[in-house]
Amino acid sequence: MIKKTLSVMFLFIMLFNSTVVHAEGLKYAEIFDPKQGKVVKVVQLNPEIHNMVANFIKNVDNIYAKSDPLTDDGYAIKIPLDPPVKVQRECLNALINEVYIIIPESEAPFLMVFENENKLLCFPFKGDINSLSKVLDFNLKGK
Repeated sequence: MIKKTLSVMFLFIMLFNSTVVHAEGLKYAEIFDPKQGKVVKVVQLNPEIHNMVANFIKNVDNIYAKSDPLTDDGYAIKIPLDPPVKVQRECLNALINEVYIIIPESEAPFLMVFENENKLLCFPFKGDINSLSKVLDFNLKGK
């Protein structure tokens, strides 16, 4: 009888003292190769990548001049930003939560962002591709 009572009390204590744990989803950068038509590498984001990309965005100062930014060579890197980065510049005033870095083989690289989640804007890339390659552990220049 004592065992049953202790067992029931133990179950009630376990049920009423349950702890809810929220697992935060991990964020990943995805490196896409348009020639292969697939993501060729996935890299877990870390503060170094976040800070580097945030600096790229915060230093934009003019719009990308090319009218059609799409390319079928090089690489496209999708980088989610958590926490989002607030940018207040003459050419961009938005809260950015995702950036695409486009690195064509024969042209200058550029950034693509969605302002207010619906307006696509492109900016010249003013960062260092070698530093970005190093933190992503992937050669972005040559194929």
